[in-house]
Amino acid sequence: TLNADSADYIKSVDEFRIFDFTPEALGILTRLGFRNIIITNQSAVSRGMITTEILDRMHAKLKSAIQPAGAVIDGIYICPHLPEDNCGCRKPRTANLEKAVRDFQIDVNRSYFIGDSFKDIQTGAALNCRTIFVCTGIDSPPIKVINQWRPRPDYIVENLLEAAKLIEYMGKNRKP
Repeated sequence: TLNADSADYIKSVDEFRIFDFTPEALGILTRLGFRNIIITNQSAVSRGMITTEILDRMHAKLKSAIQPAGAVIDGIYICPHLPEDNCGCRKPRTANLEKAVRDFQIDVNRSYFIGDSFKDIQTGAALNCRTIFVCTGIDSPPIKVINQWRPRPDYIVENLLEAAKLIEYMGKNRKP
């Protein structure tokens, strides 16, 4: 959603490539008054492929890259566990999202969960967030397949910038 993914895991700060549109997109969402919160599965930590320190440096790189656009990351919630660990914080489970909702007193009915996987859509829908699927994932399925998902995303767009522009448009055209 924010950076180019890798089928082989991102294992270093050098491999962490932020999409060119990410700063502008997060800048729009920041100006609109949204909290930009990252909920991320990072099993590479449990697999011993990266350390939490490397992950922290990746997130520092992201924060630095978006700052000139006036964008802010308000929180980052990481699940370092393996899928077979069956933890509550690994998407599509919602423990990390629930923690963010509590920590930031978020009104989920006025929130968007944006992601590039079915797990992301399941996670957001489980807490009644509006969901936006972005087609930037490495295994992004065709729209015909996405439309068969249950739950389905509320919106499907090309990337995070298009999602931010959609949210901005909807906010401007909301009836009082």
